[in-house]
Amino acid sequence: MDRWNTFCNAVYCTEYDEDILQTLKECEENRETVHFGSPLLIHRKATVGLIEKVCEQQSYRRATVHLAVYLLDVVMCNHMIAERTLNLVALTCLYLACKIEENEPNVPSPTKLNGILANTYTPADFIALEVAILTYFKWHITIPTASTFLDIFAQYCFDQEDYDGMPRDLQTEQTSVQQFTETITENCDIILKNTLQHLKFCNIKPSLLAAGCVAAARLNVNNLPAWNDRLVRATGYEYTQLQSICLVLLFDALPRPRSSTSLSCTPKHSTVSDAGYLSELDDTDEDGDVYSSGRQSSSSHSENSDDHATSSPVGDESNGNKRLMDSGTFSDDTAERCAKKRKMLDQTPN
Repeated sequence: MDRWNTFCNAVYCTEYDEDILQTLKECEENRETVHFGSPLLIHRKATVGLIEKVCEQQSYRRATVHLAVYLLDVVMCNHMIAERTLNLVALTCLYLACKIEENEPNVPSPTKLNGILANTYTPADFIALEVAILTYFKWHITIPTASTFLDIFAQYCFDQEDYDGMPRDLQTEQTSVQQFTETITENCDIILKNTLQHLKFCNIKPSLLAAGCVAAARLNVNNLPAWNDRLVRATGYEYTQLQSICLVLLFDALPRPRSSTSLSCTPKHSTVSDAGYLSELDDTDEDGDVYSSGRQSSSSHSENSDDHATSSPVGDESNGNKRLMDSGTFSDDTAERCAKKRKMLDQTPN
């Protein structure tokens, strides 16, 4: 976030702000849709928690966390992954995200990542899986996340004009513009962080989700409207496009007492229009049918998990899903593994 703010606040970049935002919105159109058919979705919460824990320990950027989780979701939902290798896949996605979002000295080595998993694998396993994931994404993983857009939108979350328009009660008089800005920014961070644990937010456009976080954080402040003309210009979204997702974020992604802000009587899980996100948010929640179907698939998948204990990190092709790597990549034969790596590299387009 500091890196982006330093860049965006520079005088020589001001005239390009609109072009930068437009380019990012065009890039977000290249995101893959996350399908909720993986039998390992029942482990997603713990796996995302692993990524978050490592990022917190290593002081990685928020954008790194969100990119890693996006890569993980796409890989999980498009490949048959052996349950025993899910943490390996998760940290490999984190490894790739670090290469995109972090400064080079902060990028962890495969040896360091393997140490986090108690040296269960080898550094070569991380490298081989890295190439396989990159090949699946056609080597294009510089895709903006909601964190990318929130870094931009949060700069416009509150200003002196907002402050002057608030009723002059005791609370307002005792709070400065800077304090209101810090509170709203902090709530934006909390809301966005909590969206990672909810499947319902996976397929929302990142720019729309980030704008919804700002609106929800503003609604959490007494006597402050959720949206205004300045935010429309800054984000490109009218509040009518954000209202449903904003209220869902307030209910599901801000798990703490809220101030008595006046809200409309909207159901907790409202049906949302197709302006860039899911039509029914509750259909893909962790407690919804997605897990029941996942459990049905996992029972048959677990019966074969032992058969792959010495072969591949993913199972055989089924239901349209592809194997992430050919069998043998994770065998004990180092020469065979290296040969497979060379083969994948030879097939990589220039």
